[in-house]
Amino acid sequence: MDKNHRSKYKQNRHDPQPRDHSKRLRKDTLHTHARGHRQDTRNRRRKQCTLQPQRRTTTISHHTIRIHIYETKKATITKPEIIFPIPQNLDRCITSMYVNQTTNPVLPLAKVEAPSGYGLDNRFMSALDSFENFKRPCSGGNIEACENVKRVILDWAKTDAAKRTGPSNHEGRHWNDTLTVNLWIASPMIAGYSFVKQVINVPEDEDKIIKDWFQKIVKKNKHLMYDMKYKEGTQANGVPKRAHNHALSSAISHMQLGVLLNDDKLFRKAFLNYEAAIRYQRKDGSLPIETRRGGRAMFYQGRAMNALSVIAIIAENQGYNIWDYEYKGKNFHNIVKFFIDFTENNEIVFKYAKEMKAPGPAKNYKIQDLNGRSGSNWGWLYAYATRFPNHENIKRLEKWSLNYKNLNSYQKKIVSNYKNISKIGFGVSSWTVVEPRCHFTK
Repeated sequence: MDKNHRSKYKQNRHDPQPRDHSKRLRKDTLHTHARGHRQDTRNRRRKQCTLQPQRRTTTISHHTIRIHIYETKKATITKPEIIFPIPQNLDRCITSMYVNQTTNPVLPLAKVEAPSGYGLDNRFMSALDSFENFKRPCSGGNIEACENVKRVILDWAKTDAAKRTGPSNHEGRHWNDTLTVNLWIASPMIAGYSFVKQVINVPEDEDKIIKDWFQKIVKKNKHLMYDMKYKEGTQANGVPKRAHNHALSSAISHMQLGVLLNDDKLFRKAFLNYEAAIRYQRKDGSLPIETRRGGRAMFYQGRAMNALSVIAIIAENQGYNIWDYEYKGKNFHNIVKFFIDFTENNEIVFKYAKEMKAPGPAKNYKIQDLNGRSGSNWGWLYAYATRFPNHENIKRLEKWSLNYKNLNSYQKKIVSNYKNISKIGFGVSSWTVVEPRCHFTK
């Protein structure tokens, strides 16, 4: 093991949390994190997502830390390049290489060519599956794996891969091309490169090539939804399009790139998406954009919940708590409750799902398509259950687990995932960006 690599990895693994405790904690909560000037508390609640106080235990120490109240409008990056820190406790992480670059080359794909109807360019999903073979052990601190992650990303950057060349911005294929890049290339590779930066040294010229390419593909494949609302006479009428799962995926890429480049503006962008999803949920916790989608209504509700969890965790890793953001009684807990309510009584989604808006292959809205062990549906549970173990939502699952044989099929799926949080990971983590068992749990 290279001495410099070893020392850098050791340093990054054991660096303490940023300056969010001790004397800093005793400062007036009306001071911003970066500037220290006072803000009018009445203005703090207007038009932006307010970061609420929460007591939690850090992964670094056993001290309970109270997180201050911040405005996302003022949020700044406290740990540049560290999107998801490599955990100190690697028991739940993959740390060993199990493939080599000869058998797992992850060759660049020049152009994105998603279909114009339902679906994405699945060649990029196959590339991600191969990339994960290096990325996962790299995220567990494996130096050889990180060398391979850097090599793959540099190859893609030098070839200017993942070009969106065909459709204009508002053609149907644009949306699918955009999700393809954000979901299967930009987000996982940016996260992977963040792990690389924590483990090995990257020459400045290579670092520039990689970061320039990331900027290019994220900018080229952003959603044009931030200032748009649904206007058609549907259940989603008046809901901002930035709450759509595609837009959430795009926002994750922006947020990660912001951390990697130490760009506060890019970092803050995702808070608008998070806020919109929370504010425009229905009173019962259902997401109007997602739950109208036929037999995949809950499938897409779960994917949106995953994306919201990723945004919250990245914010958390920079010292900000948005898990408890609330608007007129609406919060993330309500969204979780609806999901759990559905597993007990799946008919509660039928009145929404029957609209049959882009259901994909799931044409029967009375049979909801939920894969029992898919991270795209259940990754959020790993984050939620370990942060809120005493919430009534989780207590409900715990109670169900005592009577497993009498549960319906949907209840068995959620309880099985709940009981396996510390035991089993997911084979695919595209919608969670990283492996939830390693990086979502507390």
